[in-house]
Amino acid sequence: MNTVVIPYEPQPRQILYHQTNDIDELLYGGAAGGGKSEATIWDALQYALECPGSRQIIFRRTFPDLQRSIIARTIVAYPKELGKYNQSKHEWTFVNESIIELAYFDSDSHKANYQGAEYDVIRWEELTQFEESWYTYMLSRLRGSKPYPRYVKSTTNPGSVGHAWVKKRFIDVGEWEKVHAIHEVDDSGDKLYHPDTKEPIITRRIFIPAKVQDNPALLEADPNYIVRLMKLSEQERKQLLDGDWDTFSGQYFSEFNRSLHVCEPFDIPREWKRFRSMDEGYNDPFVCIWVALDPKGTAYVYREFVKSKLLTSEQVEMVWLNSGVESYDYTVADTSFWNRSKTENVTPAELFIKKNITLIQAKKERVNGWKRLREWLHPFDKVDHVSGSIYKDVKLKIFNTCLKTIESIPSMVHDDKMVEDVAQHPLDHVPDTLRYWCMSRPQNVGTERPWSAVQQSNRQQRFDHDDDEEEDAPKARGFW
Repeated sequence: MNTVVIPYEPQPRQILYHQTNDIDELLYGGAAGGGKSEATIWDALQYALECPGSRQIIFRRTFPDLQRSIIARTIVAYPKELGKYNQSKHEWTFVNESIIELAYFDSDSHKANYQGAEYDVIRWEELTQFEESWYTYMLSRLRGSKPYPRYVKSTTNPGSVGHAWVKKRFIDVGEWEKVHAIHEVDDSGDKLYHPDTKEPIITRRIFIPAKVQDNPALLEADPNYIVRLMKLSEQERKQLLDGDWDTFSGQYFSEFNRSLHVCEPFDIPREWKRFRSMDEGYNDPFVCIWVALDPKGTAYVYREFVKSKLLTSEQVEMVWLNSGVESYDYTVADTSFWNRSKTENVTPAELFIKKNITLIQAKKERVNGWKRLREWLHPFDKVDHVSGSIYKDVKLKIFNTCLKTIESIPSMVHDDKMVEDVAQHPLDHVPDTLRYWCMSRPQNVGTERPWSAVQQSNRQQRFDHDDDEEEDAPKARGFW
């Protein structure tokens, strides 16, 4: 038998990726140049050769991405003695009858392509480019009759439309490079148990980070690659060089900062103005957020309710129950609340009125609405009037109990075709709701600017002069 030489020498981080198989889901990468695609194609080949008759699939978001990366690379790299590539089916068939499909997945309609499919291993390249529902749907295709280990292995950089859900699923669950046993929950947040054994349904997940520094072979072949990464903008450099998951290229509200925008809950004073804002939905979630405005013009998102599959009557009941005895200046709502039902000849807005919840229609301008929201989020310099020091502050803050709001705002990305707009996103319902409230308010321009020593001196002289004037003389009023 002829010996086949595999032309691949894995780097230390890639070896860890290859050897970590006692899991359900794995994510590898986090920065550019970590050898993600190479790890994917060689890991797939190893599994194919070790598990005769197995079937795997490797996904990219678009066919051009698939063609210039995975297809092109496997055709060059895979030894022809081991398998054959079928160009029309986009799949490899190996001498032991194992198969690796190469596919793309870029819309909900592609789910139908895999309704009867069975895979031993599913692999996603650049996972943050995919929607969570596509990923979770394909988990149901992870099945088979052969006693082989089955899992999902993915690679990615931070950023893109799936950044938030990938971060939540892999990055935020705990210590990196450690397998975490996650007790799965349903859409309502209730923990799931096996219907027969009543045992908790557990998923074993791990994130293995890799940067360009973990790929010495690349740096040896191209020592200037890391220099080119360092020349990127600060946001792109953090993403591609450092593997920073808190900021990424294409992020719409890049000014969002947890240390500034998220605060501990406190009792809202009775004299503060209060508002509600709502977005209708059934399959998409129904959203209601509660906002309080202090006398100085700072807004606080202090409560949220986000839930799918609620009838309008149930939405009314949940808003009423969560509002308690509070009084509100007004409740602004998506215009769809005024759509009349063909069967019952009633609008959702009328059902809310029956519970003494009167709604006003939201202004639906998207670009202007996002600009208005950005004004509220934008950090500004503020003066400590005791010490005279300058610090950053914002006009919109969020209680740390409002998890959906905190998750969704930094997850929004620019629309590729209209960069001033937010791209369609699975989490955009809460930002939409917040946009309605912002558009219901006057333009927020109440930012405080630091005073120079000369300005402070001039201000004090003006006040001293005012004190010397007669009592009935008109006083000068300054705004700062």
